[in-house]
Amino acid sequence: MWQMSIGQIVMYHNIGVEIKYPQPGPNGNGKHKPSISNYAQAKAARDQMKAQGLINEQAQSDDAKAQYRTKYGDV
Repeated sequence: MWQMSIGQIVMYHNIGVEIKYPQPGPNGNGKHKPSISNYAQAKAARDQMKAQGLINEQAQSDDAKAQYRTKYGDV
């Protein structure tokens, strides 16, 4: 979770709330499909965020490693 962007955290929170407290469906049975229901949709959303420049995984990885390099040196 520490590697996630704020957009991803909000997205997963909203999906969790949709699953825990479903809105009544069209037939009133209380079953509601979450906004992202499978891997393909999640991957497409992530790729779209990468294309928009909202996610830069390499920079996040390098930033996370930088603090350890200063403390322990290059390993």
